[in-house]
Amino acid sequence: MPIRGLFGDMFDTMVALKSTTSLCRNLASPFAALASFATIFLSPVFLTSAHAQEQQAAPMDLAGDSLPALPDMLSDNDPIFTTPMGDGMTMIDLLGLSAFGGVVLFAMITGWSLIRAKRDANAKLRQAHQALQIMQSKLDQSESLLNASNQLMIVWDHPNQAPIVTGALADNGHLPHGEALLAFGSWLTSTCAQRMEASLELLRSSGQRFIQTAESFSGQLIEIRGRTSGARILLQLRILEGEEHDRAQLQHETGRLSRELNRLTTLLDQVPMPVWSRDEKGQICWINDAYRRAVDADSIDEVVSDQLELLDHRGREAVQQAHSAPKNTAQSNIAVERLPVIASGDRRIFDVVDIAAQRGSMGIATDVSQMDDAEKALTRMQAFHANTMDQLTTPVAIFDSNQQLQFYNAAYCSLFKLEPGFLDQNPTDSAVLDKLRANRKLPEQADFQGWKAEFLSGYRSVDAQEHWWHLPDGQSLRVVAAANPDGGVTYIFENVTERLDLEKRYNALIRVQTETLDHLSDGVVVFGSDGRVRVSNPAFARLWDISENMLQDQPHVGAILEWCRRNYANEAVWAGLMQSVTGLADKRENVSGRMECKDERVLDYASIPLPDGATMVTFVDVTDNVKVERGLVDRNEALMAADQLKNTFIQHVSYELRSPLTNIIGFTELLTSEAFGSLNDKQRDYTDHIMTSSSSLLAIVNDILDLATLDAGIMALELGEVDPVDSIRAAAEGLQDRLAEKDIRLNISIAEDLGHFVGDPKRVRQVLFNLISNAITFSDEKSEIAVLADRTADAVTFTVRDQGCGMPDEFVASAFSRFEARNQGPTRKGAGLGLSIVKSFVELHGGVVTIQSSEGRGTTVACQFPIEPKQIVQAAE
Repeated sequence: MPIRGLFGDMFDTMVALKSTTSLCRNLASPFAALASFATIFLSPVFLTSAHAQEQQAAPMDLAGDSLPALPDMLSDNDPIFTTPMGDGMTMIDLLGLSAFGGVVLFAMITGWSLIRAKRDANAKLRQAHQALQIMQSKLDQSESLLNASNQLMIVWDHPNQAPIVTGALADNGHLPHGEALLAFGSWLTSTCAQRMEASLELLRSSGQRFIQTAESFSGQLIEIRGRTSGARILLQLRILEGEEHDRAQLQHETGRLSRELNRLTTLLDQVPMPVWSRDEKGQICWINDAYRRAVDADSIDEVVSDQLELLDHRGREAVQQAHSAPKNTAQSNIAVERLPVIASGDRRIFDVVDIAAQRGSMGIATDVSQMDDAEKALTRMQAFHANTMDQLTTPVAIFDSNQQLQFYNAAYCSLFKLEPGFLDQNPTDSAVLDKLRANRKLPEQADFQGWKAEFLSGYRSVDAQEHWWHLPDGQSLRVVAAANPDGGVTYIFENVTERLDLEKRYNALIRVQTETLDHLSDGVVVFGSDGRVRVSNPAFARLWDISENMLQDQPHVGAILEWCRRNYANEAVWAGLMQSVTGLADKRENVSGRMECKDERVLDYASIPLPDGATMVTFVDVTDNVKVERGLVDRNEALMAADQLKNTFIQHVSYELRSPLTNIIGFTELLTSEAFGSLNDKQRDYTDHIMTSSSSLLAIVNDILDLATLDAGIMALELGEVDPVDSIRAAAEGLQDRLAEKDIRLNISIAEDLGHFVGDPKRVRQVLFNLISNAITFSDEKSEIAVLADRTADAVTFTVRDQGCGMPDEFVASAFSRFEARNQGPTRKGAGLGLSIVKSFVELHGGVVTIQSSEGRGTTVACQFPIEPKQIVQAAE
């Protein structure tokens, strides 16, 4: 029977007994009280009734002021108690009889009630005793069962009350007793204790049941069950034994291995190396996230379902061959290969480790691309260094800690005439020295063994040692023995024969330079890094009137500059020279300038830093050159002023002449129209001459204005389609009078399919007009002028050829210059602006003008205009 049922029955029996006893006591008290109150309250009734009868028999005197008092009314002598009531009984007798009957009746009822209540109480008491005995036997039985089953029960009747501990655990003294079991951390492992405390808290708060298997510090497995029963909280502990212990041990070990596997899986998912596992059939059954990223898959399930391989077929075959290759017993199931793998779209190098098991295999790939590149780079660097050292002209030999030769270059063999076969055998340093002595490649020594021992002491030295070898063949070697970190020695043989010879030559060169400086006309002085005079020539002393004795004492630069300041007092110049000589700037720069001395000499000075830290200061007398330069500058300024004056004059003349000239032309046209009267022949002839001269003058003024606009850079072309035929005809129509006057025939020749080109039609006509006008001016009467128009792939060319007097060669070069007119007779005069205007407009279009002329054979001018607007825009820009 459960413990809850046993305690419940005992509690109910005890409550019943207590209720029966209380009932008996409560019943006796009311009956006694009832009898007392009946006697008290029934007596006045009887008395009142008797008194009323007496009053009816003898009416009361109500005329008095007040009624008689109640004690007076109920006194023993009152007639109400002494009046006979029949059969000789008085009121007192009747009251006594009534009281006696009430008492008897009360006693009977009370006795009956007490007897019945006692009988019921005895019956319930017997039942309670029987229930207690039954519960005690059941409790003993339950405790026996608990003790026999090695269990312990902890009961909380209320969460805030102390628990009741029942049962015992056969723990060999390793577990605490009583409430000390609730301190789970003192006898359970940390993980089990934390899990147990969390489960117990949930049981207390929400009544959530649990069954757990916990491990104690002694290694025992204990099953702990938690549940609720009404308001009670029950905790059952049981030590597992036998098969249950084994099963729980297996479950516990399985949980531990599962957690261990989860930790390993989480760790492998976080490592950046791809990891995979295969089953006994060779199929991929698990991968980590790095493997998924390497094969560009969306999920791990996709890789497993589609069997996406990281290694290609050749790589997997290499792993299988590595497994099948003979190995020692310790590593018979491990295959290690370095394979190229395409990972995340890039080709990389991986070290693949594949471990074969009884049921499947597991592999991991480590990205060693950078390591492989570094190894290859190191190999290349070593080969490069070896190759570089082999190309050096300085002999180098490297010996290891065992004094055996490990490396030598070609210069080493060449210097000492050693056979490569001998050196490739890794001879010792002592054997090499013996070989060099036999070949007479060592200095002659009286005690060779002592010298060799001293030379080989470099293997025991930390610092580099330096030796000088003067060989019998006349060579001088500087030998440096540098200790290697591994205990060996690196020998560097520097052939200083040429250096010593160069030193001799250098000294001779210094003497030559000194003689050269002494004979220079420029003053030269060299200051050392300490600021004192090292070298100076006589010209320097003459320029600044310094005595030779003063320079021989190697004075400081401050004293020299202080002496020179007497003839030139510009402090800034001397401060700059002082700074250039004695300054400590990181970057030394040249200092140069010009000084005008008080004696009217002009000197150019320069401070030049030298590589050895010295500074050379030079002084050159340029007085004559300055005078010539100043004369040329003055003349150039005068020419520029004259040119500016000419341009200003042209601008004023052009703008001042244009307005009155326009008025003259207007009035002349008005007179010619005979609006104010008819003109005679002579007057009409005069007006014609006025119009002709005015038009010529207006054309000159317009040309001057166009040239001024071009010079100002504000000339803009109005680009459009240009018809070469229309342009030639328009230009020729304006010159018909002049052609007729000199009876000159204009021969126009236009190529077929000439087409159009892009340009400014007005400026093209102006160019053709000036070319034809210039040809008319220099052509003879009754001659011919040819106008040709031709087209190429990218240009249109206009050519104007006359049969005039032509130009001499010296005039052809200046034919396009402004105001360069060549007058030939009274009719061949002009302002000299026509060809200049032509060249300016053609070049503004991006074209080219060429002229060919020979004296007595005429002149040919060709203008080439580009067709593409792009070329025109570029030329205009």
